[in-house]
Parts: sequence; C-alpha cells; structure tokens
Amino acid sequence: MTEILHIYSRVSSSVQETDNTSLGTQQEGGINKAKELNLRHKIWNEGGQSSNKDDLANRPVLSKLLEEVRGGQVKHLYVFNTDRLSRNETTWVFIKITLHKNDVKLYTATQNYNFDNPTDKLLLGILSEVSSYDNYLRAERSRLGKFKRIKQGFWLGGHAPFGYSVVEKKLVPNKEESKWVKFIYESYKSGKTIRTIKNDLLKNGVLTRRGNTAWSHGSIEKLLTNTHYGGSYLVKDHKTNEVIRVECPSILTSTLLNEVQVLKISRTRQTRISESTQKNFYLLREFLFCGHCGSRYSGRIYPSQYRSTYYCPRLERNYVNEQTDKTQKCLNRRYLKIDETNNLVWDTIVEVMSKSHLFKEEVKNQVLGSSVSLDVQKNEIKKLKSRLKKNETEIRDVTNSIVNLETDQILKRRSSSDVTKILQNVDKVRQNLEKNRELLSQQIHSLENRTSWIDWINEFGIRITKMSEFSEEEKTKFLKGVIERIEVQTLDKQKHVLKINFRLPYVGDTLVQNKDKKSFNKFLVKKGRTGLQVPLETSKK
Repeated sequence: MTEILHIYSRVSSSVQETDNTSLGTQQEGGINKAKELNLRHKIWNEGGQSSNKDDLANRPVLSKLLEEVRGGQVKHLYVFNTDRLSRNETTWVFIKITLHKNDVKLYTATQNYNFDNPTDKLLLGILSEVSSYDNYLRAERSRLGKFKRIKQGFWLGGHAPFGYSVVEKKLVPNKEESKWVKFIYESYKSGKTIRTIKNDLLKNGVLTRRGNTAWSHGSIEKLLTNTHYGGSYLVKDHKTNEVIRVECPSILTSTLLNEVQVLKISRTRQTRISESTQKNFYLLREFLFCGHCGSRYSGRIYPSQYRSTYYCPRLERNYVNEQTDKTQKCLNRRYLKIDETNNLVWDTIVEVMSKSHLFKEEVKNQVLGSSVSLDVQKNEIKKLKSRLKKNETEIRDVTNSIVNLETDQILKRRSSSDVTKILQNVDKVRQNLEKNRELLSQQIHSLENRTSWIDWINEFGIRITKMSEFSEEEKTKFLKGVIERIEVQTLDKQKHVLKINFRLPYVGDTLVQNKDKKSFNKFLVKKGRTGLQVPLETSKK
C-alpha cells in the first residue's frame, strides 16, 4: 500500500485563516510534494493559532498528529516551514525528539530533512533558533508598544476599578459609582466598620463591578487601598522591573485618602472583627491600650451580674491562634470597671482642659476670629488645589514627551546620544514637578487638618464649661480631638495606672510674663506636657 504524506498547516491569526491564502498555499505545497514523492496525502489543519503561547496545550491538531507519530502510523510529515510546527525552543526540541525516535522524515517547501544526517540536524537547529528569535522580536515589539501606551495614560486592559469607566481606552470617573467611592471612604473615616458599610451599600442597591448586590469584606478592604482614586497608579514591567507611575483622573482629595490610610493602620484586623459585632457603646474602647502587650482593650457587659468591664483580649486571641506563630503572651489578667474608668478619665480630662491656658488661647484665637481665619485658610486651600491641578497637567505633558523621545530612540529616528541627553534634562524637570506635587499635597493636607481643628474648636471650645451636658457620642468626638491613647499598666489585683497621652501639651501649662519691655504687660503661654499618669484603684466585687 502506498505510504501517506501527512500535511500539517497552521497560520498565526484567524484573519489569515478566513482569508484562506496562507493555509491554501501550505496545503497546496504539501499536495505537490506528495505527488513528487508518489505518496498519498492527509491534511491536518490547525487553523489560526498564535505563536505567542506556542505549546502543545494550544495545538489540539498537532497533539493528535504526534500521538499517531508515536503509534508508528506516521513516517512522512510535511510543513510549509519549520516554524509552522513551533517557534518555542522547548516545544520544538520535544517535536524533533519525537520525530527522530519514530524514524519520521520531515519535508518543507524548500528542503527534505533526515534526522540521522548531521548536516540536516545542524540546519534544523539553525532554522529553529531563527524562528525563536523572530518570535522573541515580535513579542518584544508588542511589549514595548503596550508600555508606551500605558505611559501615555491608556488603560492596560481588563475591568476598570470601581468608580471608573473606560472611555476611548482611558479611565474616566463614573458619575454614579464615584459617588459611592466617596461614601465608602467618608463612612470609614467617620468610624463605621466594614460590615456596616457593606450593609449600607446593600440597602442602597449599589452593585459591585461584577454586578453583584452583596459586597465582600475583601472587596471593600481592597477599594480602601486603591491609589487610583488619588490620581495615579503603578504598573510594573516584570521583564525590566521598571515601575511606571500612570496618571488618571482623581476621585478623592489627597487629605481624605491620607486620613483613611492612617486610620487603617490604627484599626487592626482584630479591632475590626470585634467592632463588627459590637452591640454596646463603650466610651473609652477606642483609646485604651494594654501597657503590657500593646493590644487595644475590649469591652464586655454581663447583664445577669450587673457589671461591665474593659479588659485585655490577648488571652482569648491566643486561644484562637494557639496553633500559629501569632501567639503573644501577656501577663495582664485584670480588668477595669467601665463606669469607674469612664468617670475618672472624663473628669481628669475636663479638669486639664478647663485649666489649660493653651486651649483657652486656641479658643480665643480661633473662635473669636474664626470667620476671618477660616475664610482665609479655605481660600488658600483653593489656590493650592489650583496650583496642584496645573502641576498635574505639566507632569502629564512631560511624561508624554519622555515617551515620544524613547520611541524615537527605539525606532532610531534620532541618535541615541542626542536622545539620552534630552531625556536626562526632561527627566529632571519631571522629578522637580513630582517633588512640587508632593509638597503641594502636604500643604493642602496640613491646611485641611487645620480647618478641621478650627471646626472642632468652634463646636466644643465655647462649651468647655458645659461638658457635663455632653451626650455619649459628643464625649467620644471631644476625646478624639484631645487625646491620642490611654495606656493601662496593671500593678496588682485592684491597682492600675492610666497613662493619658494628649495631642497637645495641655497638662500643667502656665502663663508667664513677657520679658520683652515693649510687651511687658502681655503674657505668654508656657507649654506643659502631653502625658499624664492617673492612678486607678478598682473597687472589690
């Protein structure tokens, strides 16, 4: 029986396959070769398969053909040229070994190969390397083109982050979604837990990027760390390890972003878990920390025993994590009675703030002159934001110039030395602009913090003598503006020391007479301390 010439054909795109020219040419060449060798022919058509992912997993027809080779059913194989089989070096070596082991003769449009012939082996190896190199060049051109477009601000592909849409291949704020991005950040800043935010989104029918009604804890966590909302994101070229900063329209102010990031650091995962199930109000729970292990205190109410306590939760957390390396020992086993602790801390802070000359000066300077001071600062913030916006535009223009210069260098439109000199100068300009952006962002952040402080003074400064009338929520808000944390040191079963850390040196400040003769009748505030230790002795049960 006449032997068969197996003809394998493949093109690198579906366009060529539809056009049928390249496939037809390959198959026609194989049929002619079969006639020349006086063999029957059988066509194996792979169709359009790109060589970017050139392995057998993407070649079902070639895989089946190689199975028949191993079964001894194929002795003559025709391909238009060797890269039709593979441009991938590893795959090509595997195919050569398979053909050689099974005594298969390979034919192309211009050459016949015998794997036992040293010259044919050498020629095949050279053609394989040329094919691999050509594939590498095409992949490199594709990669460079992709990163050029990324540097110009084009979206790299895939789903846009929640809050954005892709218009003309660039990110633009989505009017409806960006509103909910602001809601999530402002809710987190106000003290809401992730669980509460999830429920709020569900109640308002806000859909995730994939169209789900239920938001996961992780998706909101990830959204709170997304840098896109501040106006930029980073893309890494894994081949060169170059990190590219890409500009995009911002949705949030730099101040809100910074405040949320600082808050995320202070709110540990354990805190978020306990907050998410918290049903009772604890005035000091956010401020109390164990002086022995550093854990934030938890609160617990025992209705049947008519008592409530603050305590270090390290022991119960160790029980959960006892099989992991997260276990941390704490010697503190004593608790604080909530009512006693709340009253002592509140009375102490009221006394300090009532006597503080520094606080009174702040009230006098800000409350009495707040209309002018606040307006001036808000106007200054507006000017700084305008300068920041102009600076961002200049950065984008310079970045585009750098991309165009790099393109000229790659395409050899200019000499490499000329482009390098220009790039060095332009890059210095970009670096200066980026430094200026950071400086402007810091100034805006500082001024917005200052205006927040003025708002706090306006709310509480003139009510300092009426603190006993504050609601529980007002007390918490007041404490946030005054103290940073309270460290609890346990001495024995009943005795403790509370180390209260104030945000400003309010403790023990005094008025001193100005030594300047021109202002001798005026007084200056001599700063006090930020720390105060208060003994606490809990009553017996």
